[in-house]
Amino acid sequence: MIKLVNVSKFYNSNDVIALGLRRVNLELNVNEFVAVVGESGSGKTTLLNVVTGIDTYEDGEMYVNGEETSYYSVSDMENYRKKYVAFVFQDYNLIDSYTVLQNVEAPLLLSGYPKEKIRERALELIRKVGLEDHVKHKATKLSGGQKQRVVIARALAKDCPIIAADEPTGNLDSESAKQIIKLLADISKDKLVIMVTHDFAQVEHHATRKIRIYDGEIVEDKEIIKTEKKDLPKLEDKEFKMDFMSLLKLSFRNLLAVPKKTFLMALVFSFFAVFIGLSYGGYIMVSNETSYSYSQHFQYTNPDRLVVKRTDNQPLTAADLQELSDFNNVKMLIDKDYVLDVNRIMSSVSGNLNYMSISFMPIDYLDDDVNILYGTLPVENNEILLAANPEILEYESDLIGEEITQAYDWYPDLSYYEIVGVIDNEEITSNQRFYQNYAFVNEDNWEDLGRLLYLNNYGAVNLVIDNNDIKIVEDRFVIDSTLADNEIKVSQNYYGYFCPSPGVDCTVDGELTIEDYYVDESYDYTINIVDDIINDSIYVNQNTYDKVFYDEVYQVSVITETGINVEGLMKTIARVRDGVNYKYKVVYPYDSNVSNQFEGIILFIQNIGMIFLIIITISGSTLITYIIFKAIINTKLHDYAIFRTIGANQKVIKSFIYLENFYITVIAFVVFLIISIAIPNNLPEYSLFQAFKVFTFDKYFVYFILLVIMSLIISRKYSNRIFSSSVSKTLKTDLE
Repeated sequence: MIKLVNVSKFYNSNDVIALGLRRVNLELNVNEFVAVVGESGSGKTTLLNVVTGIDTYEDGEMYVNGEETSYYSVSDMENYRKKYVAFVFQDYNLIDSYTVLQNVEAPLLLSGYPKEKIRERALELIRKVGLEDHVKHKATKLSGGQKQRVVIARALAKDCPIIAADEPTGNLDSESAKQIIKLLADISKDKLVIMVTHDFAQVEHHATRKIRIYDGEIVEDKEIIKTEKKDLPKLEDKEFKMDFMSLLKLSFRNLLAVPKKTFLMALVFSFFAVFIGLSYGGYIMVSNETSYSYSQHFQYTNPDRLVVKRTDNQPLTAADLQELSDFNNVKMLIDKDYVLDVNRIMSSVSGNLNYMSISFMPIDYLDDDVNILYGTLPVENNEILLAANPEILEYESDLIGEEITQAYDWYPDLSYYEIVGVIDNEEITSNQRFYQNYAFVNEDNWEDLGRLLYLNNYGAVNLVIDNNDIKIVEDRFVIDSTLADNEIKVSQNYYGYFCPSPGVDCTVDGELTIEDYYVDESYDYTINIVDDIINDSIYVNQNTYDKVFYDEVYQVSVITETGINVEGLMKTIARVRDGVNYKYKVVYPYDSNVSNQFEGIILFIQNIGMIFLIIITISGSTLITYIIFKAIINTKLHDYAIFRTIGANQKVIKSFIYLENFYITVIAFVVFLIISIAIPNNLPEYSLFQAFKVFTFDKYFVYFILLVIMSLIISRKYSNRIFSSSVSKTLKTDLE
């Protein structure tokens, strides 16, 4: 039973107090069809709003099953409406963007109705009101009578003991009005139906009770048909809990129902999300940036280089090399990459270029569209394309045809290299050493340099005779097919002192040892020391030679298309497994640089500046996005108010807003992800769009969290204002 004891309601507008209800006393029970009548402005709708919890009251007390409601909070009143009241409005208050089926399903979802039975129940109710042919029609496509039937079906779906109908026939023709009243009369057989109407004649054959209001007071309360009055059932809250999946479904449906608004919101959020992504990407770039300084182990420390070996120290197989080549952003693999880490001091034969520091590189490193200032690409052996720093470029075309050779005898290389082309060293991707000169050579020259520099800089091949180690170099080896395996022939002029008698050929036992970064082997050999060799060459057969100069690849440098996000590629390669074990050991030479203290201070200041930029970008983007979102979401206030009448409490409505904005966030994140993947890797150095390419998995995750925070701020700020107005005010119900 609902009982009102001396209930009064007043309205305050512009400091003018208006009477709504005055000391109303009333009891309402289940099985009644109560018609509330009165002139316009008499207070009949106000009475309905108070009884149903849409509006509050100032004086007196309203009891629901004996429980006082004057102390009810907004949440308590919402819970009361959710459990006990279903509404039928004069203006229908359907969710226009929903179909008939979706409108009827909504209260079932909100009430926690078994998910597997929702569709079946909704269709049953739609058939009951005679709209089975309009199941998939949007509410906006229905006639007035059809809309009111949907409202009744929705009210029945909520399955509440109270049906509150405010002028349900006010916008209908006489025939449709009769049908709606007949439906309400049928419903009143096991519910309390309260119908506000200005025309009692429409309901006099169905109403069981007539209440007439005048100037806020009940002046007539007459029982027309005697019924067996019953109390309201006691409904527990646990019967009406909405599960999270239903929340997800309804919030997603809300977005799909208004595609134009959703598209606009996604477009706005994506636009500002890109700005935030660029700011965060810029911060990552600054955080990773450092001035060039020599590494302890590497000379070539440009950001586009990774050094890769197997963790088991075995040679890299063809399958391994193909796997490394197939990673995204990989430009090429460089075998014999230790050549990159040797700076050679070269001088020209003419004397025009003296003591020039040069690093050799394979010609395949350069892009096809490289800008050759003078000359051509190298074709023949010992031709080079010189990538020179600005000081060297002052010589311009005079460099073409110059022959250069090493200035010191650190390496036994007396080769002459002819400069056939010149480029600016800024053409080198991610170049960090603008003062450094580079000599690009063809494949054969690269092989020769690898063999030369490897043994002299990174390892040693020794002849061991009587415990004496004699270091030898590659250009002293001569192939002699007459020799057997494990047999070496050398000159008596250099090794005769190992023979028992000077000037007499002899044979001694010895070892050939090979020791470098990858191999440490010793082989027993027979060493023939003969008198008829006048040079210091070492004669071996092909098999012996191949033991020293093996073809296996133990290490490669992975060169990327760009120096952006190489650290991310490093992590990706390092995570590759061979069974249960990690397969590759990866070093990033660029990251091994050691910056001085001053550089550290500069980088710290740069990082602080970028952090402030990110904060300003997020704050500004959030504010502007909120302003735009507010304008869009305001158009949905009416729908949210309708949800409040069919069982959605404050928590549920806020969840809708948060989830809908979260979906928009996901869309914006996917848009940014697509853009960052679609942008090519070979961007110009210092291009704005490089900020799209610095993201790794963990950086994308952080970026997504930033967008979620932005979404939460917008959602929280907006959802707080949803409940600043009553349901009746939001729905613009006449306060009569």
